[in-house]
Amino acid sequence: MSPPMPAYRSLIRFFCALALVLNWPMTAQAQQPAAGTQADTLPLADVHFHLMWFMTPQELKERMEQHHVRWVVGAGAIEGLTGVESFARDLEARKLLGNRYLPSVGWMSIRRADADVGLARLYTDETSSQREALLKLLDEQLSSGQQAVFSELHPNALTSTTIRQLLRRLPTDAPLFRELYKLSIKHKVPLPLHMQWHPESVEQLGRLLASDREGVVLLSHCGKDSEAGQIRIFFEQHPNVLCDLGFRSPPQAAAESGRDPARTIYWGAGLFSKPGIRPAWAQLIEDYPDRFMVAVDDVHSWSTYDEVIKVIRTGLLAQLRPETAEKVAYKNAVRVFRLQEPPAVQAPSAPPAGG
Repeated sequence: MSPPMPAYRSLIRFFCALALVLNWPMTAQAQQPAAGTQADTLPLADVHFHLMWFMTPQELKERMEQHHVRWVVGAGAIEGLTGVESFARDLEARKLLGNRYLPSVGWMSIRRADADVGLARLYTDETSSQREALLKLLDEQLSSGQQAVFSELHPNALTSTTIRQLLRRLPTDAPLFRELYKLSIKHKVPLPLHMQWHPESVEQLGRLLASDREGVVLLSHCGKDSEAGQIRIFFEQHPNVLCDLGFRSPPQAAAESGRDPARTIYWGAGLFSKPGIRPAWAQLIEDYPDRFMVAVDDVHSWSTYDEVIKVIRTGLLAQLRPETAEKVAYKNAVRVFRLQEPPAVQAPSAPPAGG
């Protein structure tokens, strides 16, 4: 039996209003010139990627080719049941992909040393023979000629990780972080920090950044639970901090955003919404176009990887001005990580004079 006409019209109005509410951030952003379809083919530099236990380097290469991902910067290979140590797994990817893949150091070596010492003393003790041995190892790996970088580090992952050992908040300027910061300056690589936006953590990070402006901190997930206004203030205070935008969108951040909506910055197409980005974040990225980079982070299936790349292109890059989208997609990463063009995309050399 059909509902009475007034009720039927009310139902239509309800769903139209719901669609409008869910889509309002995109509507606010649509006034700016956007990269649009150009975003579909921009080369990408993924600056925060975990080679998961189920992935092989060959499979990663195939996905990179499929999605126009030109470079990947490792953030810590997952060992799982592979029987291969984290850094060694990254080196396998480096061997296959060459300068398209940067291996990362410290993902498991730091956690194992921390577990051996206990009570986070590896981080907080002013002097530590275990820490000295760890720093020596990391220095050697960063000097290996493999263009290695630091893996993701976790001063504050109190409510934002599934790794039990990392569910805690440590001083962001603790002795170990100070030494790692010095090592990052020596090797001219950023120090990637997974740090929720707790006031004490922010203050401590500010001290670390101010201790030597030659160093650069790359905020993993741009602070994870930060808001655009908070990052704007921090950018104004500290010129040597950058952001990756990984894990700040569905499908990855869907569960976290249910508890804390601020964790979503941009999104893909949904039942009642078009791809879009929060207006305050879009304006922040446009105001600081040299500070942001894209990232995939960790995924638990290749289908999720495909979806994350799609959301990066439609929900983030397509909403930015073309010149900003290029910087966020790959140009900033090329500068920060000194990435080299793969042979297949290098421009042909000029013919000899007189030829």
